[in-house]
Amino acid sequence: MKTKLLVLLGLVLATPLFAQNTREIITIRYLTRALIRMGEPGIAKRLSEDYYKNKTVKFTFIKSADGNAETGTGLKGKNYINLSDNMLAAADMDKLLQERPYGQSSNLIGDALTVVHEYVHMDQTLPMNYPRWEDPAWQKTDKTLNNWVKKIEAEYNALRNSPESKEKTAKLTELMDIIKKLQSEAVSVRNSITANVKNKSLSPNQRWLIDDTDKRLKAMVESQKKYVAVGKMVPESPSAKKDKGYWEIVSVQVFDKLNPGDNNYSLSAGDGTLKTNWKQNNDVFNITATYTAPPKKIYPSDKIPVTMSVSVTNSGDQYSGNGDFALFFDKPDIDPGFVSAPISLSTEKGVNGYISFSHKAGSTPSPAATMNVFINGSSLPTGTKGAKIALIASLYNGRIAGYKYVYEWRDSW
Repeated sequence: MKTKLLVLLGLVLATPLFAQNTREIITIRYLTRALIRMGEPGIAKRLSEDYYKNKTVKFTFIKSADGNAETGTGLKGKNYINLSDNMLAAADMDKLLQERPYGQSSNLIGDALTVVHEYVHMDQTLPMNYPRWEDPAWQKTDKTLNNWVKKIEAEYNALRNSPESKEKTAKLTELMDIIKKLQSEAVSVRNSITANVKNKSLSPNQRWLIDDTDKRLKAMVESQKKYVAVGKMVPESPSAKKDKGYWEIVSVQVFDKLNPGDNNYSLSAGDGTLKTNWKQNNDVFNITATYTAPPKKIYPSDKIPVTMSVSVTNSGDQYSGNGDFALFFDKPDIDPGFVSAPISLSTEKGVNGYISFSHKAGSTPSPAATMNVFINGSSLPTGTKGAKIALIASLYNGRIAGYKYVYEWRDSW
């Protein structure tokens, strides 16, 4: 079969023509780009070759609720990597990732680190979940994360010392996106190490670099806060010159608690990501919802793009269920799961920011898995000093995970 050469940031990859526009191909492209961005061109090349040519990397449903990938022995004794089909959300967010590949809704840094981890197992004989195999894999993950942080740290320090410009601001924005993702991965790696030592998958009393990683990340975040505080990086919004006031975030609230007895459910909620999971016997109803984190300030003349996406993992058919993901403004005392005087985020065509889905094999989110909606400042009430309003993100699958941003009205003068 004829192939077409794909030139990817200096890496030449062979790609079948018929596969150019599939979700898997788009995701592989983003993963290889992320690996190259973080200084791993060798692993990027290997991932591409193993997916396209060797057929030893594929995307599939991962049974483990916490797993992103699995590595094991396939035909003829050759190892293979199964990547979670949750990673295909990158393809659903293609337009958003083109503009901001490491922004709030992106999981590329974490998925790329997973690939690094799994390639350690790929080179092992009969990889299993015991210290003999997991110790080198997690040591590689820990060291790689530390190296990535040092790479970004060097870029950040060099950029901070450069002259002020729009280009500098754009580059700093990208670096801070990456830094936030690295912070998230640092938390995940630390928790995984602790859990795996506890369940005896990892040997105890090993030396780790995670403390150094955390220290470097925290220093960059604090440095950037001071830089932004003196007004060098972020210029005053053009809207501020003509608007008499604006809405500003004064508090946030997380909704991820379950009632006693909800043993079949799990919830998690964060700034830009909500997750709900239900499982019973062989049935699994697992949902991840992502959205562009809202700005700290909203002016009446603002029109701010927001991408909201849903990824659903279904298995089993003994039970049925439905769910939804919504973004809307409402009164500040309204919590996710309730409405009083909702003001929906909507698309250019006026479709409300609401995605429904079901626990049913083959079902797809409606009206789409990804929607591009807007925060229209003009649709919000013009406040008086001290007035409050809330932006609510709500994900429901029988129980509710949510995140609430409370804004307060400020007078510009």
